[in-house]
Amino acid sequence: MGPNVLLFGAGAIGSVYAAILVLSKRCKVYVVARSNYDVLNSKGLDLKSSKFGDHQGLKFDGVYRTCEEAANSGIKFDYVLCSNKALLDARPSLAETIRPLMSDDTSIVLLQNGVGAEEPLHEAFPENSVISAVVWTGAKVLDQGKVEQFNREALTIGVDWKETLGKRNEVERERLDGLVEVLKAGGGECNVVDDIQSERWVKVIWNACWNAVTTATQLRTNRFLEASPYALELSRSIMGEVVQVAKAKGLTVPEGTIDKLIDQCTSVKGGLPSSMLFDYLAGRPMEVEVILGTPLREGKRLGLDLPSLTALYSIIKALDWKNLHPEEAKI
Repeated sequence: MGPNVLLFGAGAIGSVYAAILVLSKRCKVYVVARSNYDVLNSKGLDLKSSKFGDHQGLKFDGVYRTCEEAANSGIKFDYVLCSNKALLDARPSLAETIRPLMSDDTSIVLLQNGVGAEEPLHEAFPENSVISAVVWTGAKVLDQGKVEQFNREALTIGVDWKETLGKRNEVERERLDGLVEVLKAGGGECNVVDDIQSERWVKVIWNACWNAVTTATQLRTNRFLEASPYALELSRSIMGEVVQVAKAKGLTVPEGTIDKLIDQCTSVKGGLPSSMLFDYLAGRPMEVEVILGTPLREGKRLGLDLPSLTALYSIIKALDWKNLHPEEAKI
């Protein structure tokens, strides 16, 4: 049956990739599901998709409430796919949460937004592979145990190379190739790259702007851009500052990236909301640190002046605090 793959975080994106793994028939698929454990354990997962077709009752080889429960099953997991919210300041941390699942040969796979999530994992698990993916997949939860994949489905994926693992590069590549083979067998689109960090930073140029301004204003992108003659100027400034940081770090940002990302957003009829806005409105913790905090801190470390990022980070961080401290936040 191939490798044992465990998915941690069975939300919209996680459920889509759990379904792809099941459809591949090339691996055993296990899921740690918290809020939707009962449905996934008893009825399985329903997938609605124009790309993959509609599937009802996709069954997993094991469904667990916690990582400890999964570890106590005695199964050795070859891959742990993390599609939970990327919260760098969460306690317990992601590394602490998945530690019971880890063996010497377990590869960690990140299906998350933002930048900066790999370093804590390298620190916690210095001998394990970390595979990182930029997710370009549209998905939403329809109901408990029901998910819809819409628009595009694709991953840009690669090993997050670590100098200390230089002697094991061939093993790292083999583990990446093994996972990609399984995902492709399930119909998934995978673009394998050597420089995954540059790819992650290109996407965070998009996220740092649109996630932040939609959340700060509680407007879709089109309404934000219509509301002020300076909105587009601010958007370009935010994106430009992230580009500055990425280039100062020695990463590759293709020429014309900002124009391309502006065009992609403004061409969407009716504008775009964002996952960060939905988290804010639902009172959930937001991915502030991986989307705004890491670029800002890296820029400050490199001596850059980042007024737009500083302002946005401060505002979004305050809104996040407001959700976490509703009583203290009352006016």
